[in-house]
Amino acid sequence: DQQVQINRTSKHKLSNNHIMSSTNSSTASLPHAGAERLKADYRMYSGLLLTLGLCAAYGAFADIVSLADTAKSGLPLATLIAAVFQGFFGLTCMGVGFTGAVMDKGSTLLTTIAASSIQLAWMPFLVGLSTIGMGIVSDPSENPFIPALYDPSAAAVKFVGSMAFLGLMSYAIGFIGSLGFMAFSMHSIQAGKPQDRSGVYFRGRAKLYNGLLFLAGLVQLALGSFIINTYGNGPLEAPIFAVVFLVFSPEISVTIGLLQMIVSTIGIVRSLREKPVPDSTWFQILCFFMYFCMMAMQVLAQVAQAPGDVAAAAAPTLACVYLGIALMPAFLDWKMNNLPEDIDAINYYGIPLLSEKEQSAADREDATLEEVNSNDNNV
Repeated sequence: DQQVQINRTSKHKLSNNHIMSSTNSSTASLPHAGAERLKADYRMYSGLLLTLGLCAAYGAFADIVSLADTAKSGLPLATLIAAVFQGFFGLTCMGVGFTGAVMDKGSTLLTTIAASSIQLAWMPFLVGLSTIGMGIVSDPSENPFIPALYDPSAAAVKFVGSMAFLGLMSYAIGFIGSLGFMAFSMHSIQAGKPQDRSGVYFRGRAKLYNGLLFLAGLVQLALGSFIINTYGNGPLEAPIFAVVFLVFSPEISVTIGLLQMIVSTIGIVRSLREKPVPDSTWFQILCFFMYFCMMAMQVLAQVAQAPGDVAAAAAPTLACVYLGIALMPAFLDWKMNNLPEDIDAINYYGIPLLSEKEQSAADREDATLEEVNSNDNNV
């Protein structure tokens, strides 16, 4: 009997040790449900960064190929250099996004490099603004916006140039912002602070990106209306080029502009509501319909009217540029309606409390990258 009792006691101790080991392991590797939720969010941001990085890199290749042999100095050379930088940060984002979405790996160092390289995107943006500015003040007969066969006036050139300026600003900020948003969201997860991206956070960003979409729609509506009033209905004899707008049929520009304004207004109104509406998908469907119309009408239908294939390269480039401003309203609306207003990282993501040393390293502004990286395995 004593031997049986000893055996039972030994088995009981072994069982307890196994449970304690499993509990400690679970604490170190996060509770299953929260860990899977956190992994899903990380892969989502990585996948979107990969997709947007591909768009950025692809958009740069057309400029690099077309200017490589002819850009010797001045604005063409600046455009070529800006395109090289754009290709670099696009490929960098693709690499970091791939490691997170496919390989399920990453670090704050890699993500910081990607987020820093995205700031190079302002170079193509500034070069584009410089090109527009020089076009506005150029001789009307030699301006880059309105073909000479229309005998454009200085006022017409300035108006179209101004619309090109505002259009580039809205689309570029929307695209660059979408890249930065994904990179910094990945970094917040790696740094152990996914709770910073709560429903309230997404609600505030939704107002910004819907506002950019509204501006893009208003600009396109104004541009199309001006062309109809000044040069008549489409199809035009030659396209009017306003950087991010290629206009053969101004009626299409008016239609798409109105659609963008309607969608963005709905998005702004939804972001102002106090109570979220989980699992509501009709706004995402509406945004997809808008992007489909942008591709079918604003890109393909307009470019198809160009003689020969002179504007063929513009179609895929414009499709890439348009993605950010069409994607973000749908993405942010879904997240703001399906995330808690205030996220408890322990209960929602299953992140265990950091030790005192880890907590100080994560929160101190003077913490070294190595100290912060030491927390990555906990995430």
